[in-house]
Amino acid sequence: MRTIREIPEAYAAWDTGTLLTTYMDQNDGKWPSGWDDLSTVIGEEQPMLFSRSDSDGNSISKLEYLDKLQSMIKVDWSFDPVPGTLDSPVTRIDGGKFRTVWVGAEPNEMVRSFIAHRAKHSEPDG
Repeated sequence: MRTIREIPEAYAAWDTGTLLTTYMDQNDGKWPSGWDDLSTVIGEEQPMLFSRSDSDGNSISKLEYLDKLQSMIKVDWSFDPVPGTLDSPVTRIDGGKFRTVWVGAEPNEMVRSFIAHRAKHSEPDG
């Protein structure tokens, strides 16, 4: 039963990782300062978000969607996205680690991978 309850949280974690990396990609690697910053990258086309509906499967507004994420996910808005960091700026609302995540969709791994990829591709050719 616990896993069934954790599935919405796992999707919310994945969506948060997607929003964070999309925001950083569109803002020259800058870390967002709050949920309002993340709202700027929520569009009809991108990114692909899984939690953008209510429990009956009906689409919800951007504001309702952000409220839903904030009720399940905590983000450290003071995080410094430097290459090599092992920090985990995205946690459960209680500050704990996620118990259930989809393979390749743990939000902290997504953020660290994005930072590493960006650093690798922004180094001048020697």
